[in-house]
Amino acid sequence: MSPAHVLEPTYDTLRRRLLMGAWPAGQRLEAARLAADLGVSITPVRDSLNRLTGERLIVSQPGDGFHVPRLDEAGLRGLLDWHHAIVTMALGRERAGRPDEFQLTGGDLPERSAHLFASLVARARDEELDWAIENAAARLGRFRHHEAAVLAEADKDVGAIERMMDEADSPGLRAAIDYHHDRRRSAVDQLIAASRGGQII
Repeated sequence: MSPAHVLEPTYDTLRRRLLMGAWPAGQRLEAARLAADLGVSITPVRDSLNRLTGERLIVSQPGDGFHVPRLDEAGLRGLLDWHHAIVTMALGRERAGRPDEFQLTGGDLPERSAHLFASLVARARDEELDWAIENAAARLGRFRHHEAAVLAEADKDVGAIERMMDEADSPGLRAAIDYHHDRRRSAVDQLIAASRGGQII
Protein backbone atom coordinates (compact mmCIF):
# COMPACT_ATOMS: atom_id res chain seq x y z
CA MET A 1 0.00 0.00 0.00
CA SER A 2 1.26 3.46 -0.89
CA PRO A 3 1.93 6.06 1.81
CA ALA A 4 -1.10 8.28 2.42
CA HIS A 5 0.70 11.49 1.44
CA VAL A 6 1.16 10.05 -2.07
CA LEU A 7 -1.93 7.88 -2.37
CA GLU A 8 -4.56 10.44 -1.39
CA PRO A 9 -3.57 13.16 -3.89
CA THR A 10 -3.27 10.53 -6.62
CA TYR A 11 -6.68 9.10 -5.80
CA ASP A 12 -8.26 12.56 -5.55
CA THR A 13 -6.87 13.60 -8.93
CA LEU A 14 -8.03 10.46 -10.73
CA ARG A 15 -11.46 10.60 -9.09
CA ARG A 16 -11.91 14.26 -10.00
CA ARG A 17 -10.94 13.54 -13.62
CA LEU A 18 -13.46 10.70 -13.79
CA LEU A 19 -16.23 12.90 -12.41
CA MET A 20 -15.37 15.62 -14.92
CA GLY A 21 -15.59 13.15 -17.80
CA ALA A 22 -11.92 13.53 -18.72
CA TRP A 23 -12.00 10.12 -20.40
CA PRO A 24 -14.79 8.80 -22.63
CA ALA A 25 -16.81 5.74 -21.69
CA GLY A 26 -14.89 2.56 -22.41
CA GLN A 27 -11.49 4.27 -22.25
CA ARG A 28 -8.72 1.99 -20.96
CA LEU A 29 -6.84 3.54 -18.05
CA GLU A 30 -3.20 2.48 -18.23
CA ALA A 31 -1.51 2.69 -14.86
CA ALA A 32 1.98 3.34 -16.27
CA ARG A 33 0.80 6.20 -18.47
CA LEU A 34 -1.20 7.76 -15.63
CA ALA A 35 1.78 7.46 -13.29
CA ALA A 36 3.99 9.30 -15.78
CA ASP A 37 1.32 11.97 -16.26
CA LEU A 38 0.95 12.52 -12.50
CA GLY A 39 4.67 12.29 -11.73
CA VAL A 40 4.28 9.42 -9.25
CA SER A 41 5.25 5.77 -9.18
CA ILE A 42 2.90 3.14 -10.53
CA THR A 43 2.03 1.79 -7.06
CA PRO A 44 -0.20 4.69 -5.87
CA VAL A 45 -1.88 4.72 -9.28
CA ARG A 46 -2.70 1.02 -9.08
CA ASP A 47 -3.88 1.40 -5.48
CA SER A 48 -6.10 4.31 -6.53
CA LEU A 49 -7.51 2.42 -9.51
CA ASN A 50 -8.36 -0.53 -7.28
CA ARG A 51 -10.05 1.79 -4.80
CA LEU A 52 -12.04 3.44 -7.60
CA THR A 53 -13.05 0.00 -8.84
CA GLY A 54 -14.45 -0.75 -5.37
CA GLU A 55 -16.48 2.45 -5.64
CA ARG A 56 -17.73 1.36 -9.09
CA LEU A 57 -16.33 4.50 -10.71
CA ILE A 58 -14.23 2.29 -12.97
CA VAL A 59 -14.41 -1.36 -13.94
CA SER A 60 -11.69 -3.99 -14.01
CA GLN A 61 -11.51 -7.49 -15.40
CA PRO A 62 -8.53 -9.85 -15.07
CA GLY A 63 -6.27 -9.52 -18.07
CA ASP A 64 -8.20 -6.56 -19.45
CA GLY A 65 -7.08 -3.76 -17.13
CA PHE A 66 -9.07 -0.79 -15.89
CA HIS A 67 -11.73 0.98 -17.95
CA VAL A 68 -14.18 3.85 -17.63
CA PRO A 69 -17.60 2.17 -17.32
CA ARG A 70 -19.65 1.93 -20.48
CA LEU A 71 -23.28 2.19 -19.39
CA ASP A 72 -26.07 1.41 -21.82
CA GLU A 73 -29.46 3.14 -21.68
CA ALA A 74 -30.89 0.64 -19.21
CA GLY A 75 -27.83 1.01 -16.96
CA LEU A 76 -28.01 4.80 -16.87
CA ARG A 77 -31.78 4.75 -16.28
CA GLY A 78 -31.21 2.34 -13.41
CA LEU A 79 -28.55 4.62 -11.91
CA LEU A 80 -30.82 7.66 -12.23
CA ASP A 81 -33.66 5.71 -10.63
CA TRP A 82 -31.37 4.65 -7.77
CA HIS A 83 -30.33 8.27 -7.20
CA HIS A 84 -33.99 9.33 -7.18
CA ALA A 85 -34.91 6.51 -4.77
CA ILE A 86 -32.18 7.56 -2.31
CA VAL A 87 -33.41 11.16 -2.31
CA THR A 88 -37.05 10.09 -1.94
CA MET A 89 -36.18 7.72 0.90
CA ALA A 90 -34.26 10.48 2.68
CA LEU A 91 -37.19 12.89 2.39
CA GLY A 92 -39.42 10.31 4.04
CA ARG A 93 -36.97 9.87 6.90
CA GLU A 94 -36.18 13.51 7.57
CA ARG A 95 -35.68 13.98 11.30
CA ALA A 96 -38.01 16.17 13.31
CA GLY A 97 -36.90 19.67 14.12
CA ARG A 98 -35.60 22.50 12.03
CA PRO A 99 -33.42 21.27 9.16
CA ASP A 100 -29.93 22.61 8.71
CA GLU A 101 -29.91 25.81 6.71
CA PHE A 102 -29.12 25.11 3.06
CA GLN A 103 -26.05 26.90 1.78
CA LEU A 104 -25.86 27.57 -1.95
CA THR A 105 -22.59 26.59 -3.57
CA GLY A 106 -20.81 28.08 -6.51
CA GLY A 107 -19.35 26.02 -9.29
CA ASP A 108 -20.75 24.38 -12.35
CA LEU A 109 -24.01 22.49 -12.72
CA PRO A 110 -22.62 19.05 -11.72
CA GLU A 111 -21.14 20.51 -8.51
CA ARG A 112 -24.37 22.32 -7.68
CA SER A 113 -26.40 19.16 -8.29
CA ALA A 114 -24.17 16.98 -6.16
CA HIS A 115 -24.18 19.52 -3.31
CA LEU A 116 -27.93 20.02 -3.53
CA PHE A 117 -28.88 16.35 -3.30
CA ALA A 118 -26.24 15.58 -0.67
CA SER A 119 -27.71 18.39 1.45
CA LEU A 120 -31.24 17.03 1.00
CA VAL A 121 -30.20 13.52 1.99
CA ALA A 122 -28.14 14.76 4.95
CA ARG A 123 -31.37 15.93 6.61
CA ALA A 124 -32.29 12.29 7.25
CA ARG A 125 -29.12 11.97 9.39
CA ASP A 126 -28.46 8.46 8.08
CA GLU A 127 -24.84 7.59 7.25
CA GLU A 128 -25.84 4.83 4.85
CA LEU A 129 -27.96 7.21 2.80
CA ASP A 130 -25.17 9.82 2.90
CA TRP A 131 -22.70 7.30 1.47
CA ALA A 132 -25.19 6.04 -1.11
CA ILE A 133 -26.00 9.51 -2.48
CA GLU A 134 -22.32 10.47 -2.63
CA ASN A 135 -21.50 7.32 -4.57
CA ALA A 136 -24.48 7.67 -6.92
CA ALA A 137 -23.57 11.32 -7.56
CA ALA A 138 -19.98 10.35 -8.34
CA ARG A 139 -21.08 7.68 -10.80
CA LEU A 140 -23.42 10.20 -12.46
CA GLY A 141 -20.75 12.91 -12.54
CA ARG A 142 -19.50 12.35 -16.08
CA PHE A 143 -23.07 12.42 -17.40
CA ARG A 144 -23.97 15.55 -15.44
CA HIS A 145 -21.19 17.40 -17.26
CA HIS A 146 -23.23 17.01 -20.45
CA GLU A 147 -26.64 17.98 -19.06
CA ALA A 148 -26.35 21.66 -19.99
CA ALA A 149 -25.67 20.73 -23.63
CA VAL A 150 -28.34 18.04 -23.81
CA LEU A 151 -31.19 19.58 -21.78
CA ALA A 152 -32.47 23.09 -22.44
CA GLU A 153 -32.21 25.25 -19.32
CA ALA A 154 -31.02 22.31 -17.19
CA ASP A 155 -29.83 24.75 -14.53
CA LYS A 156 -33.40 25.91 -13.90
CA ASP A 157 -34.39 22.43 -12.66
CA VAL A 158 -31.62 22.60 -10.09
CA GLY A 159 -32.43 26.20 -9.20
CA ALA A 160 -36.07 25.34 -8.54
CA ILE A 161 -35.08 22.67 -6.02
CA GLU A 162 -32.53 24.98 -4.41
CA ARG A 163 -35.23 27.61 -3.86
CA MET A 164 -37.53 25.06 -2.23
CA MET A 165 -34.97 23.59 0.15
CA ASP A 166 -36.38 25.46 3.14
CA GLU A 167 -39.80 23.92 2.51
CA ALA A 168 -38.54 20.52 3.70
CA ASP A 169 -40.97 17.71 2.83
CA SER A 170 -43.40 19.83 0.82
CA PRO A 171 -45.29 18.52 -2.22
CA GLY A 172 -43.68 21.29 -4.27
CA LEU A 173 -40.20 20.10 -3.41
CA ARG A 174 -41.03 16.51 -4.26
CA ALA A 175 -42.62 17.58 -7.56
CA ALA A 176 -39.51 19.57 -8.48
CA ILE A 177 -37.27 16.59 -7.67
CA ASP A 178 -39.47 14.27 -9.73
CA TYR A 179 -39.40 16.70 -12.67
CA HIS A 180 -35.59 16.96 -12.46
CA HIS A 181 -35.32 13.17 -12.48
CA ASP A 182 -37.82 12.63 -15.31
CA ARG A 183 -36.08 15.11 -17.62
CA ARG A 184 -32.75 13.35 -17.25
CA ARG A 185 -34.28 9.92 -17.53
CA SER A 186 -35.90 10.89 -20.84
CA ALA A 187 -32.53 12.01 -22.24
CA VAL A 188 -30.37 9.00 -21.38
CA ASP A 189 -29.58 8.21 -25.01
CA GLN A 190 -28.23 11.71 -25.59
CA LEU A 191 -26.29 11.74 -22.31
CA ILE A 192 -24.68 8.40 -23.19
CA ALA A 193 -23.76 9.60 -26.68
CA ALA A 194 -22.17 12.71 -25.20
CA SER A 195 -20.20 10.70 -22.63
CA ARG A 196 -18.80 8.52 -25.41
CA GLY A 197 -17.72 11.49 -27.44
CA GLY A 198 -20.50 10.78 -29.92
CA GLN A 199 -22.62 13.33 -31.66
CA ILE A 200 -25.49 14.68 -29.60
CA ILE A 201 -28.71 14.50 -31.58
